[in-house]
Amino acid sequence: MTGVYTVARSYHAELIKLRRPSTALAMAVLGFLTVLSTVLAMALADEKPTPPDPGTGPGFDLSLAQLASSQGLILGFRGGTTFIGLLVFVVFAISMTTEYGQGTLRTLFLKEPRRLGWLAGRLGVTLSAVAVSLVAALGLSVAAATVMAAVRDVDTSAWWTSAAFGEVAGAYANALLAAVFFALVGTTLGILLRSTSAALLIGIAWMFPIEHIVQESWSGATRVLPGLVFDAVGRGGLPDASYRPALLTAVAYALVAAAIGAVSLRRRDVTA
Repeated sequence: MTGVYTVARSYHAELIKLRRPSTALAMAVLGFLTVLSTVLAMALADEKPTPPDPGTGPGFDLSLAQLASSQGLILGFRGGTTFIGLLVFVVFAISMTTEYGQGTLRTLFLKEPRRLGWLAGRLGVTLSAVAVSLVAALGLSVAAATVMAAVRDVDTSAWWTSAAFGEVAGAYANALLAAVFFALVGTTLGILLRSTSAALLIGIAWMFPIEHIVQESWSGATRVLPGLVFDAVGRGGLPDASYRPALLTAVAYALVAAAIGAVSLRRRDVTA
């Protein structure tokens, strides 16, 4: 019960930080990125009669036939999960390294020695904010898709069916899962490196340009490398990485990252 109380107290205390302008800015950027992804996906869709493939999670390589399917309403949102993952990683890494940079952890852990309880509460608050932000972002994406459908003269009769609503729910769940994975990796890097510049440089360089360069020469990279695996989960599966194996691999990465971060936070001296 003591551990639960610690988590609850940490959660309540961290809620205050959500009032900061930076929180609103991050939410606004997330919404902007999803709208941008949706607009680009629909604007760049061509007229080739390519049938929709439910086993893939396309980005901007779409056809009008795909947009007219039950998945069409959220294809743009799915394509933007890479941007969402990058933003979430940056936010969580910075929020952790800032605690070290400002020296607040020293004072905090004098009053609350149960470090893992504090970390769980902190992650709970920030992930709750991400979940709410994704709901808003999904709503903006749907609105943008509806407007763009009228511009591109896309038949939207399949968008307002039970199958389409199931696709929307699935897209949201996958985006949230991917955000959790990126958040855990960002937090762990922040704990290990304690430097904002180092955490961002290493994390962004590895999970985005380096992994995509490797992907160009090795098709198996999509099923193995963490950033690509998280992205595959967020998109609901890709041709080179089906959903279920990608999800299992992503969960394994997340558990390892969480364990490393927890051990490091618990044992390392925060006064350094």
